[in-house]
Amino acid sequence: MVICDGIMPIITLTSDLGYEDPYLALVKAKILSQAPDAQIIDISHSINPYDIAEAAYVVKSILSDFPKDTIHIVGIDTRSIDTIEHLGIRYRNQFILAANNGLLSLIADQYHPDLVVELTMNVDSDKLIFPMRDLYGPAAAYLAKGGSLEVIGRQMQNLPKRTMLLPTTGEDYIKGFVIYVDHYGNAISNIHESLIKEVAKGRDLLIGFVSKGYELHEIQQRYDDVAINERLALINSAGYLEIAIRQGHAANLLGLPKNEAIIITFS
Repeated sequence: MVICDGIMPIITLTSDLGYEDPYLALVKAKILSQAPDAQIIDISHSINPYDIAEAAYVVKSILSDFPKDTIHIVGIDTRSIDTIEHLGIRYRNQFILAANNGLLSLIADQYHPDLVVELTMNVDSDKLIFPMRDLYGPAAAYLAKGGSLEVIGRQMQNLPKRTMLLPTTGEDYIKGFVIYVDHYGNAISNIHESLIKEVAKGRDLLIGFVSKGYELHEIQQRYDDVAINERLALINSAGYLEIAIRQGHAANLLGLPKNEAIIITFS
């Protein structure tokens, strides 16, 4: 990685730390103490605690909009430094740092990472309970200054997989679930547009939920394809099936909280 015109790559932060406690400031302080010119961007710190599926969706939805060599720190279910492996991957010309808890395989489910390492940096602390500050922060600062993953990690052949959170499919159906409810109440599923096309093979579809009477027979292109207060399905900007109510709260009104099933059948 080469620093162009003295401008460091961006470092992004995604976590379940929230905004009320000092933990987020401690992470930023660690990064800036080692890379004072670092550009730090907060993605979200309102991820539900320990929810790797939600975090994976949020990170996947922003990756393509960041420039080459951006470094993404994802602090979800990190545990203590000595109780779980902590990984760095080179993925789609960017870096992602996270615990080995299945999150990275959910992010990198469309393409294989170019490089996977277990982070082996020495930790400058006798406390091992805050990996986001004491391990990911220094690793991100090092990468931002032009370092490489191979120097701070032991290369691994494969990224450990977690598949239990992926949709299930049959010849005539896809069964997924809600992984994220946004600020507007839109219920975002783990069903990607590419999977719908693969299983549909041009057939008509029916999108159903546990709550009966709200089935949808088509996928719209935009929110304003329907009248205000009407329900709709669409493929969002991240490529995932989303259930919405125009100017309404779909998750509440249609009974679609997180983890609720969404089933697409084809005929």
